[in-house]
Amino acid sequence: MPVTYQIVGCSNPRGAEGVDYATNRAVKTGDYDFKGLCEDIQFATTVTKADVIAVLTAAKEFIKTHLLQGQRIVLEELGALQVNLKSKCFAQSVIPVESFEPASYIKGVGINFRADADLLKYVRANRSLKRVPSELLA
Repeated sequence: MPVTYQIVGCSNPRGAEGVDYATNRAVKTGDYDFKGLCEDIQFATTVTKADVIAVLTAAKEFIKTHLLQGQRIVLEELGALQVNLKSKCFAQSVIPVESFEPASYIKGVGINFRADADLLKYVRANRSLKRVPSELLA
């Protein structure tokens, strides 16, 4: 199955004024949801759908709990998940002040996913590409 992409406009911060830039971006072709995953696992194994749902639901809860405890979740041959913080930079001189609130400098919380090296190699080695229509190529 090919990776679909589209040519889209972009800005080049170091580019020349008055020049239009373009880049290739992967295009989402659909969603593979929890239900689809459960059904695929059920058909590929001897496990019942109810058991698959129970195991994946429990795994989801354990992953949430351990992420909030600051642990990195390593899913062998898939990748790793880890909580990250988006934070403002601040002068070190404000740290010793008693009224300093580190949480006030945190702009957001996210989750990073780093794919396993073997998974990346597989996707890169087995990919094919398919361009979809773009407004830039009308």
